[in-house]
Amino acid sequence: MARVKVFLSFEFDKDEELHRNFYAQAAEYSCHEIEDYSLNEAYRPHDKSWLKKAHAQISRSDIVIVVVGEDTHNAPGVKKEVTIANQQDKPIFQIRPKRWTSGMVDGAGDEIPWKWKKIDAKISECLNR
Repeated sequence: MARVKVFLSFEFDKDEELHRNFYAQAAEYSCHEIEDYSLNEAYRPHDKSWLKKAHAQISRSDIVIVVVGEDTHNAPGVKKEVTIANQQDKPIFQIRPKRWTSGMVDGAGDEIPWKWKKIDAKISECLNR
């Protein structure tokens, strides 16, 4: 089992439950030992300390995963995190819970369904790149 540091990008004000569910399910269903390297605080425009923390956490992570909720594609904090991940050339992909139908996040890589066999396969692919 590989230890994987995951920065989970999500719309903080609306999708905290998805964040909690991801890590709870990872502990039970993933073949990887997934560590939470998420920022866990709401985006604050023009706050340089938030940007600095986001840069630091993403740089420490192995992979960035974007959880696509109903309005994630419009979330400014998620867009900033995706930009930072791409600047740092981090592997990045998106997962979509079954009940959500909104748009993908631009620049956040492939989108896969929230199914642990598929998530684990994508994590393994990212680690081997």
